Amino acid sequence: MESLKETHEKRLAGRPRCTKTRGAIMAAAYETLLERGLAGFSIEGVAARAGCAKTTIYRWWPSKGALAVEAFLAAVEPLLPFPDTGSPIADLKVQLHAFATALNGPPGQVLADLIAEGQNHPETMKAFIAGYLVPRRQFVRARMAKGLETGAIRPDIDLDIALDALFGAIGGRALLWGRPLDPAWVEKLIDTVLRGVLAKAQTFEGRADPA
Repeated sequence: MESLKETHEKRLAGRPRCTKTRGAIMAAAYETLLERGLAGFSIEGVAARAGCAKTTIYRWWPSKGALAVEAFLAAVEPLLPFPDTGSPIADLKVQLHAFATALNGPPGQVLADLIAEGQNHPETMKAFIAGYLVPRRQFVRARMAKGLETGAIRPDIDLDIALDALFGAIGGRALLWGRPLDPAWVEKLIDTVLRGVLAKAQTFEGRADPA
């Protein structure tokens, strides 16, 4: 499935595109989301803040939901590093802590607004799934598959269920329960889930389990 960015690039193929204007629109869109949420988000408001015509925005994004999603994705991507240290488990821990930190901050509220918007506007949810959930899930899953290859993860484990347990728990705690995602809680979650994922007699850090 192609990403949201690829979808926009195809739709805009053949049209001259001003990088500076697009950057201003994206910045204005995310600033508006942070200040007013989706309830106060409009194409007209973003255009005024970015100093461009609203027709320019409508040429590049089919709806305010699509613009909001892409602005969110562009802003949150740098906050979610995924190093390749050679240890899939260590890499996953970095990603989970980064995800929790992002949800603790303003991006968490923006994400909650986008999910709520998606309940009544399927195109917004479709853009979010295609642009963020699917590509990131595929990337994380591919990294975890390396753990299967090295024997660090049990060969019979279902990676999708394991990732649902980890990322779903973090998202649910932040977005549904409204509870804080402190680093200690994230560590306990990782320990709890991964002790059922790793090969026998190992902890999630790869050390021999004294038990």
